Amino acid sequence: MAARKAEEHLLAFYGLQAKDHFMQLPKLGVKIRVSEIGSGKPILVVPGNTGDAFPLIPLLAEMKGYHILAINRPGGGLSEGMDHRKVDFHEEANETIHTVLEAFSLEQIPIIGHSIGGHWSLWYAMDHPERVSALILLGVPGNILTTCPPFSLRLMTVPILNSLLFKSIEAHSSKAALKGLSLVGHSAENLARLPKELAECYSAFEKLPHYRISTLSMMQKINHLYGADPRVHINGGQLQNIQCPAMFLWGTNDPFGSIETGREIASLMPESEFHAIEGGGHLPWLDDPAGCGRLVMDFLSNH
Repeated sequence: MAARKAEEHLLAFYGLQAKDHFMQLPKLGVKIRVSEIGSGKPILVVPGNTGDAFPLIPLLAEMKGYHILAINRPGGGLSEGMDHRKVDFHEEANETIHTVLEAFSLEQIPIIGHSIGGHWSLWYAMDHPERVSALILLGVPGNILTTCPPFSLRLMTVPILNSLLFKSIEAHSSKAALKGLSLVGHSAENLARLPKELAECYSAFEKLPHYRISTLSMMQKINHLYGADPRVHINGGQLQNIQCPAMFLWGTNDPFGSIETGREIASLMPESEFHAIEGGGHLPWLDDPAGCGRLVMDFLSNH
């Protein structure tokens, strides 16, 4: 399969190897893939976007000494596809994370979450505080206070138009596959520095047969044309109930939410720290993998 081969090449570029685990989510009836990387202290990774874990590989390469369990969320990363409109998104988040922790017999663990994966991680920390020792939230977590995707992405919620937009994505060559990241705050200069193996992953995974329904249904579930869907919104009062230490890594060019909003969100949580990644987009580690890696490792060593 082209997607699996592309991911193997990306892992090899960064000197990593991954072991696959497939497990069934009992209530949803969907099979997900968990990528196991490295050895040492366990840490859970919940990716953003459609759910593929591969974009996080440049950051994971900086995390020597950790036993990384990277969830490929339902619909992404060779997990089975699904129509997110047919399920309760909050329950989907909790069942996915809980199933993985149970499968690996993990009583308590730090979680790294990106974008909507950060949203999932916050929900799980609220509902199961005894299972989460720390949170690292990369990029703007979706739908918190006033944060939401930029208008260009919210167009993906409009029927017919979203299919036309997705066709243009599917037509991307591997060379052009990274250009879409410019819509979420990444400069052409920084994108040009990324390895071709990452571009090949984006191109290959976007062509998987279930990718369209999984992507578009998730966007329609959590957003509408004019902003975030209130049914998946996290408010300030909920943030104040987060009991574990948390760290935010927030790109200064991330269009999902301003730095001022990020600092406000962090200030509402009892024990949190906030770092603005200068020139960073929605995936800030792609702009500065070493710098983000140091911040993550320092935070984990302190918590």
